[in-house]
Amino acid sequence: MSSDQWVEQFISHNSIYLLSHSVGLPLRFLESTATADFWQPWQNADSEIWTHWLAGIDSFRAQLAVLLNGEKDSFCPQTSLSSAVAKILNSLSLDKERNCILMSEEDFPSIAFALQKAGGFDYRLKFIPAEADTSDIDVWDKQTTSDVAMVLVTHVQSNNGRQLPVQLITNLSRQKDILSLVDIAQSAAILPIDLQAWDADFVIGSCVKWIGGGPGAGFLWVSPDVIERCEPQSVGWFSHSNPFEFDIHNFNYAPDALRFWGGTPSVFPYVIASHSLKFINNVGVDNIRAHNIELVDKIIQAISPEHLVSPVELERRGGTLILGFRDRDQDMIKRLRDAHVQFDARAKGIRLSPHLCNNSQQIDALIKLLN
Repeated sequence: MSSDQWVEQFISHNSIYLLSHSVGLPLRFLESTATADFWQPWQNADSEIWTHWLAGIDSFRAQLAVLLNGEKDSFCPQTSLSSAVAKILNSLSLDKERNCILMSEEDFPSIAFALQKAGGFDYRLKFIPAEADTSDIDVWDKQTTSDVAMVLVTHVQSNNGRQLPVQLITNLSRQKDILSLVDIAQSAAILPIDLQAWDADFVIGSCVKWIGGGPGAGFLWVSPDVIERCEPQSVGWFSHSNPFEFDIHNFNYAPDALRFWGGTPSVFPYVIASHSLKFINNVGVDNIRAHNIELVDKIIQAISPEHLVSPVELERRGGTLILGFRDRDQDMIKRLRDAHVQFDARAKGIRLSPHLCNNSQQIDALIKLLN
């Protein structure tokens, strides 16, 4: 399929859409296909509603397993990353002498908020300063002191577009008997991810960004090596080993990651996301990454190096290009918005994320606006 044919798969819009790092553009067929899947049990009198819906969520988990090279049973649906983080923290009993959670000041604030409140007074956060190069494993080696119980590793940091060496960090953490929690919200479906190779303890992500699956379809992956030590305190009937047993005097944790699920789940977001994931898997992340690199490189080569904020080196950059224009930032923002370019801006600059919904002609038009 050509890049122009990829563009045609997405909903039509009168703009150059470069917001996949924030809210991914949905596929054209999702409105009819996913809606039909969700409503089908009521339209077919022979269908058992929960059997049908749980099959849809099972498909969601299976597609995640394909995308990320992990076992389906190790994935649990979550409404958000913050929810997943809170459940992880409240499922563990950590040594009081090792009560520090290490993260970067460049991580997403919502995760820090969840870690602070979920841990209460039993945990304290330790921040790697924003000016430190978190892509340098020596920085992590120095910061993972004897009081650190867990590290949060953001695969691609949203503020600076920097890709971190996750496998090196998880290997270091394991050597020091430190739990690792990896956030792939900014990298899932744009960078190749191999959970088996990473050997992390927990991984959290969302389908709202590069996957284009809309909000509400988050997920948590739990390593089989740590699942037995996790006893989530926020549970419900879908955390049970047999949700349909209905014995009020008996609760047994599900043997897999579903012990983190909770009460009656939302269904529709996962039905939507399942279709988006299937599309991503059919195209292949390697092809998506190659397309992104081609378009981003085109921008990089056409503008002055002084405007580059995010890394240029492939091994250090994610899918988002961040540009800074100093005292011209506000003028550039207005120019792009007047031209119907969909993007956003943060403290370090303008964020642009070329994806399958973009082609070379759109990037050429963007370059003219940037110069």
